Amino acid sequence: MSLFRAGTVLVTAVQWRLAMAAWPTSCLINSSSNARTQLMSDSNTTLVEKIKASSARWNPLRKVDTLGQFDFNTCIVMLDSLESSSVKGIAISDLESTNKIDLATFERLRKALVLAVHEYTHFVDSTSTLWGLRHLRMMHRAYGCITHDESKFHIMRTYYTHLRRLKLPQYYTTISNQYDTAPPWQWRLTSGREFRPDGRPGERPILFVRFYNDKWEPIIRSPISIISLLETVAMAAELDAAMSLLRRIEDEDQRIVATSLFGKETFEYLYNPNLTEYSVCAHLVANRFNQSEATLAFWAASILARTALNASIDVFNIILKNIRVFFDKVRLRYSDDEAKAIRRALGNYDLGALFYVICMIMDSDALKNPAGFGASLVIAMATLGVHFKKDYEKTALQEAQGITAEIKESSFGTIARVASAGFENLNTMIGGFGMLKLAEMHLPPVLLGDSKQHEFHTANSNMLKSVDLETSYYEMSEGQERMQNFGDACM
Repeated sequence: MSLFRAGTVLVTAVQWRLAMAAWPTSCLINSSSNARTQLMSDSNTTLVEKIKASSARWNPLRKVDTLGQFDFNTCIVMLDSLESSSVKGIAISDLESTNKIDLATFERLRKALVLAVHEYTHFVDSTSTLWGLRHLRMMHRAYGCITHDESKFHIMRTYYTHLRRLKLPQYYTTISNQYDTAPPWQWRLTSGREFRPDGRPGERPILFVRFYNDKWEPIIRSPISIISLLETVAMAAELDAAMSLLRRIEDEDQRIVATSLFGKETFEYLYNPNLTEYSVCAHLVANRFNQSEATLAFWAASILARTALNASIDVFNIILKNIRVFFDKVRLRYSDDEAKAIRRALGNYDLGALFYVICMIMDSDALKNPAGFGASLVIAMATLGVHFKKDYEKTALQEAQGITAEIKESSFGTIARVASAGFENLNTMIGGFGMLKLAEMHLPPVLLGDSKQHEFHTANSNMLKSVDLETSYYEMSEGQERMQNFGDACM
């Protein structure tokens, strides 16, 4: 079955954006001779160039986020394809307007706001979901590692490994050159295992979606990784922002042409074999709920992704305890290889596995009435033994509160400040199935291509308003460099 028919796909701007535009030493060794360190300390190097250099090896979204990025190690949102003159007077609140606009105004707003929404969504998910707060806690522990106590250095390696798992190495994604990759695509779940540093298969499972062409010839194997979930939510937010602007184009003919162009670009993005790790969640949702319209598929996938991102350790344990209910639903035997992989993955608190379980246990007609999708999710979670208010929302906030209490004592002011804002953001969005309005979030300024800051969210209530990005960067990059040096030293 074709996931998205070209005639019914609406829009996203990622493909449009695509068209546009190592130290084996311990953390105690002075590595100032390294070329990257020299670049960071060079007074003639702009802040944008420094961030690009220090984040290059870790950026898991470099294939799709080509005009901007969220830096997972410094929490900086950078829109380096924009300059201050092109965003002057533009704010996130502009997306709330319904006033008609001409095509030139649409283009100006689209270029700035759609990109900002995408990267800000990554910021929120990586700092303000329960998973995001765990990410900040690992960062806090790694950057604040006591450098004279070697018995504690493993904390840095834990964060190092966490970063590598955001997007699994390219080895785990396979693309066939033997068969036709043209749509429609079919799919089924398979599993494998991570390789250990010594080259032998480990015990940690990986869940894959294997795609086939219409002749059931294998064409792609893609993991369901953390980045799959993060990009799904950002794409859904971007899609919504683009559509809100498209609807405001006053000239009907221009509006139709612009919408058609976005639809074509979306279709090409979804069926790009090189980008399936980013789009796999949308494919799963579209197939599971027989949904051919991209807007609804991404919207529903983003709800399920945020549900996974905000799942507490208690929720994982409850679902694992009741996993036979899921196996009965999808007709898996407890002893099947895929069943074993799912159990092990849930035991490792694998968010991709949780996304898959929630998606597949929901009724296949849950998207026939989008207004009832949330209720269907609540029922599905109850089937797995999870009461949405008592077990899901309550335990998420309890775990988040404990994490935030620890991070508030961080010696890194940026981490402490971002975590405090993140906890407030989580409190705002947890009751609405993770859906959010960026205008209600605490958001930092962005760094533009001319190395100037721009405030997209100027509300006085914004806890992160007017944060000095350069100061934050230098503070955070010190901890990042120590972590990287030690991580690279581990053989």
